[in-house]
Amino acid sequence: MMSSLAKDASQMKRQTARMLSRRTQIVWAAFFVSITGAMLILQLGNEGIQNGILLTNLSSVQERPEQDPVFSSLGAINESHWSSIVIHHLGQPAGTAERLDRNHRSAGLGGLGYHFLIGNGNGLGDGVVHVGYRWLDQSAGGIPTGVDASRWNDHAISICLIGNGNRRPFTERQVLHLSYLVQRLQQELSIPSSHVYLASEIDHDAPSPGKYFAEAQFRGQLLDIPAVD
Repeated sequence: MMSSLAKDASQMKRQTARMLSRRTQIVWAAFFVSITGAMLILQLGNEGIQNGILLTNLSSVQERPEQDPVFSSLGAINESHWSSIVIHHLGQPAGTAERLDRNHRSAGLGGLGYHFLIGNGNGLGDGVVHVGYRWLDQSAGGIPTGVDASRWNDHAISICLIGNGNRRPFTERQVLHLSYLVQRLQQELSIPSSHVYLASEIDHDAPSPGKYFAEAQFRGQLLDIPAVD
């Protein structure tokens, strides 16, 4: 009797193991299908927009990797060309690189006008940095149709925060990654803090990046790089 019970128990264990093994295979198969689908969606979402890459996390300059993705994605960088940095806001609560690219094409800019976008979680992920084709190509930022070109500097790097800084503050992660990005650009290109501007300082008709932009906190994070006469 005991032998029969032991035999039955052994068979049940083998059946249970086979069931668990089959279930595990199904779970892993579903996982890889979902990952592949997500990758496909990301690839399809980038069709129609010129080259650009996404950086989901930036470290501080103290922990900056040797192969910094902000610069390692470039074929070559013209260090003497870039002399200043300008911070903008989108003026809208949400946005994506694809949508802005279409809007800027319609405005006659030939594509996304900014070198970098930083998301707020509405359209582009919170703190995610979109490196635009103008930075990858080392080309000047876009100048809107009808704007006096003499008021815009072709040697300025343009960074846009998604959101409206006149309505509400930007997210902590946006401001953090903005600081890390600007510090990298300062360090690599020897741009002094006095050459880091808000858009409203360049164009007094543009209230950007807005009254809720944490300017004092941001400027306190800039690197102390001496200006070269």
